Amino acid sequence: MDRIPALHRRIKELEKARLLPGVIESFTVVRHPPAGFGTEPYFVALIKLQDGTKVMGQLTRDSSAPTIGATVIPHMRRIRTMGNGLLVNDLKYEVVVAKSAPVFTMTSYVLAVSGPSGVGKTTIARQLMTMFRSYAEQVPIVTTRAAKKNDTEPYVHVSKEEFDALVAKKEIISWTHMPSATELRYYGYRRKDIEVIWKKGKLPIVVTELNLLKGLVDSLGRRAVLSCGLLPPGKSKRLMLSVLLHRLRTRGRDTEEQIVERLKIAEADLKAFTDHAHLFDHMLVNDELGTCVETIRDLVKVGQA
Repeated sequence: MDRIPALHRRIKELEKARLLPGVIESFTVVRHPPAGFGTEPYFVALIKLQDGTKVMGQLTRDSSAPTIGATVIPHMRRIRTMGNGLLVNDLKYEVVVAKSAPVFTMTSYVLAVSGPSGVGKTTIARQLMTMFRSYAEQVPIVTTRAAKKNDTEPYVHVSKEEFDALVAKKEIISWTHMPSATELRYYGYRRKDIEVIWKKGKLPIVVTELNLLKGLVDSLGRRAVLSCGLLPPGKSKRLMLSVLLHRLRTRGRDTEEQIVERLKIAEADLKAFTDHAHLFDHMLVNDELGTCVETIRDLVKVGQA
């Protein structure tokens, strides 16, 4: 019994120590709260307190959007409701100063789906966007080529002069030129388009090829790109190219001359999977669409952890 007052004093000291402001070192969003924590997504952050200690804390829903380096202050709030109806209170942290910090951090990443024309990149991306519609968004592609009737990608069409100006101003962080006898084909990704998606708390998805993938890795860093390479089915390069030829003709988006050009590029893309293996985290054969999509879905969950 004589220890009870000392215990109470220690509890009060701990509570006082925790009632310190701090700064956010990293954060994540809980999109599917466990039982008792409500139904709305909420942020959890690793916070470095003023005295140097670090704590994990839930952020208040009415505070400013969290950023790395933002200042937070603690408040005693209800955090959950138990099954018997009892309320559990603990500290939540309010973001009060959104410190300006680079968006490009190792807490953010891009999902890159790469492969030759006809392998099914666009179809898989559409499936992923349906599956992840609440927390993923496809990055628009800036291009000099003209719009086509059957385009499904989120293109931003610009002139060659406008494209060059964006590259010169470093607004485009990854770009490539696809040789073509029929059209002017420059493609690139703008920094601001990726940043906008990250600021929404969403995962950027890019449907890309080798040179654009290399540009993203050079700009963002290798660890900031979760890269999935897609292969067509086939036990040899000849059989894989045959599958691609069939798919390109079936989709009806290109002329025969354009299909020949795409097959030449596809042959180089298949070779690149071996020559540039370090750029790919996972290699998947797109033989059965549903299985391939589910595999990438599970990899994205790993990437979010």
